[in-house]
Amino acid sequence: MRSLTALLTTPLLTAALLASCGAGPATPAAGAPTTTPTTAPASLTVRLETLAVTGALNVPGTLRVSGRGPADLTVTARDAQGAPVSVTLSASGTDTLIGVTGTGAARGPVTLSVQAGAARASVTLPLLRAGAAPIMGGTYQAGGAVPWQGGVLLRAVANAGADARHALMGSAGAEVTALPFPVTGLDTLTGHAVAPDGSVWVAVRGATAAGSELIRRAPDGTLTRVPAGTTETLSSLGVTPDGRVWAVVYGQARLLSAAPDGTRGELPLGSVPDALTVGADGALLLTRRGDSPAVLRVDPASGAVRTYPVGTPGVSVPAAPTPAPDGTLLFTETRAGGAWRLDPRSGTQVALPLPAGVRAGALAAAPDGSVWVSDPSAGTLLRVADGVAAQVTLGGAARALTVTPDGRVWFELGGQLITLN
Repeated sequence: MRSLTALLTTPLLTAALLASCGAGPATPAAGAPTTTPTTAPASLTVRLETLAVTGALNVPGTLRVSGRGPADLTVTARDAQGAPVSVTLSASGTDTLIGVTGTGAARGPVTLSVQAGAARASVTLPLLRAGAAPIMGGTYQAGGAVPWQGGVLLRAVANAGADARHALMGSAGAEVTALPFPVTGLDTLTGHAVAPDGSVWVAVRGATAAGSELIRRAPDGTLTRVPAGTTETLSSLGVTPDGRVWAVVYGQARLLSAAPDGTRGELPLGSVPDALTVGADGALLLTRRGDSPAVLRVDPASGAVRTYPVGTPGVSVPAAPTPAPDGTLLFTETRAGGAWRLDPRSGTQVALPLPAGVRAGALAAAPDGSVWVSDPSAGTLLRVADGVAAQVTLGGAARALTVTPDGRVWFELGGQLITLN
């Protein structure tokens, strides 16, 4: 099976093709009869709208042929091994929707040949394959995920049952297993991150007067506990290249940090942040709401801050900061429902081309430069690449959306851990 990266780097659209081509008509010789040039046949415009998925999710893909009815078209489709793939044609106003359904043995990409009279187009699209693994009997709801040991490491939502609140759930394949931490009772894991050396940090919201804490689990299982010195919730963990973990302290204008040896530190800020991530250059990237909504770039060594105003003052709520491979930062606008790309080097901000009505939830950046966006309210997942958004219909909310370095897409859906290859 080809990797997700290989599938999605295949061009999603092929430009409309004319049935004939060649040099233009020659200039008639003096006195020769003039002939009217033959009109070239109309072109076909084919656009990918939804992605096809086989395996654990049986989701058909669709393409739209503009200005052509089903009776005008002849369509054939074959997978990467040359096996036929099922297609259906249906009218959508003056357009035609081509449905593409892969069988259990089908492998992507799929190549479609579309013909209307003398006009032809060839379109190649991915055929994704989904795997599924139940988490804790299928009752689990994920609150976050990070890449870990070739797979992902999940954290449950804060109001989950004790078994889910007191452990992380990890998987690199077909099975999901628990990674427990020494927390009990009403204590809750509220954040987690993986360090460059493979150690795992978690934030714990303590239910006693001792307050919250950070815990580091080294690759050999050794635990280091760092009291936070506050009863406020710690969240949005990120680890800098030196192995130090950073956390947002709820409602406070500072960041808390801890070194691998257990040394605690803090970095005061001029405003209260909402969420944190670590950029490729090791800088801390924060979102801030309120009268001056912004993205902040903070140098963890010097504390120097660069501010990028975003959205509408007093209204916008930037969230879900997500580093992209090209050094830009992706983030959502919670109230407006959109998603944006910010270049910290220039300050340029560009909206992602999402279809009307989409309300962006989680974001994940893939190695090939594409961006995956969840829309929990609609139960859909979108892939944005080359200015085009293609959708996967899930029928439920994709939680803890993550893309691992090998290009696989991971998320929790209905208590199962789903992978798209």
